[in-house]
Amino acid sequence: MEYAFNLSQPINGLKFCSVDTKSNFKVAILTASFALPLDSDTAANALLPGLLKRTCKKYPTLTQMNRHLASLYGAMVSGSVGKDGENQVLTLRVTVLEDRFSLSEDKISSAAADLLLDLIFEPNLIDGRFAEEDIEREKRLMIEQIESELNDKRYYALKRCTEIMCENEVYSKSRWGEIEDIKSLDSARLIKAWKNMLSSAVVYIGVTGSMNADVIRCRFEQKFENIDRSHLAELHTEYITSAYETKKVREEMPVKQGKLVIGMRAGMTDADDNYFAIKVMCDIFGGGVYSKLFNNVREKMSLCYYCSAGFNRGKGLIMVQSGIENENEQKATDAILAQLEDIKKGNFTDDEFDASIKGITNLAYGVCDTPEGIDRWYGGQMLDSDIITPEEYAKQIRAITREQVIAAAQCVTLDTVYMLAGNGDAEDEEE
Repeated sequence: MEYAFNLSQPINGLKFCSVDTKSNFKVAILTASFALPLDSDTAANALLPGLLKRTCKKYPTLTQMNRHLASLYGAMVSGSVGKDGENQVLTLRVTVLEDRFSLSEDKISSAAADLLLDLIFEPNLIDGRFAEEDIEREKRLMIEQIESELNDKRYYALKRCTEIMCENEVYSKSRWGEIEDIKSLDSARLIKAWKNMLSSAVVYIGVTGSMNADVIRCRFEQKFENIDRSHLAELHTEYITSAYETKKVREEMPVKQGKLVIGMRAGMTDADDNYFAIKVMCDIFGGGVYSKLFNNVREKMSLCYYCSAGFNRGKGLIMVQSGIENENEQKATDAILAQLEDIKKGNFTDDEFDASIKGITNLAYGVCDTPEGIDRWYGGQMLDSDIITPEEYAKQIRAITREQVIAAAQCVTLDTVYMLAGNGDAEDEEE
């Protein structure tokens, strides 16, 4: 798909990224993301997107807000909390119909930009405080979100392995904060967190669609002109290049299917260190139906219900997730590690290598199939020194050689083996 990409940094600590999709889609997306250190009042920061997205000074009730969204042809507002390395990312997003579909001459995108600015800079404060009922509602919803994630045993096992693996690192912290800390949140802490977000966070503003990006950029610049941003937060992630020892932890819960998670260090010193070679290596290892984990451990050996490897560039981790029978714990562990050793020795075929290159590049090109994909692609690079297009990314992947994949695999070290075993009182279903 043809589109025009533009990146600028109009003020200190702010990236403004616009992608003109040449009227290829029916909707446009405006995104504002704020990155802060993960250990800077995590719970208060995490509550802000939910608190800010529902109302603002101009539309102080849910009824008024919903009525305004309906007047914008069913525009949608969403908020999210993410983790990029050892940094917390708070996001507000407005999805709106493209201007050409308006039944009047009014610019829907202009009104959507005004709404996003109101949500961020003009929240619904009463005597300088957030309403207690709003705070309590968001606290309840966030605790429910945390509890729902813990009920997903596959996610829980991955989370526990990561916590054990990174127990002395900031990365082990939850992006939400701790439940007891969430319960103690009050308006004073939230007001302080909101002001700190505006003054010290690294900010990314993304515009995806055929709207006038220059006008929107100027509006954000004008808002930030009144805020002292001379003391930006220092964003940093500690990369552990090699595991010092191998931890083995086994826990039991009432699950039908055991969850085996193996955590490895990828040998990276920062997010750019050998990134593309590691990406291809990890994909050959366990990225798709052509991977060694899928074809050998799952299909040929029948040791698991699922088995895949994920690469976390933001922390330099490779995490293998597998669903197994309890009695296959050691066999599955040995088989998974044997596949990695094969790659270290160069024991992978040209077909496996080519399938991985093709699979990764096809996914990159597929980004441009939807405005949501484009928005996620560029927003996901907000902390990178350089932002690249999907085409540039695919070119870098295609340039990787077999020798680079082997060298990348040889830098991987085993850190943690975590097993969540069933204790006989099964509650979940097999996947």
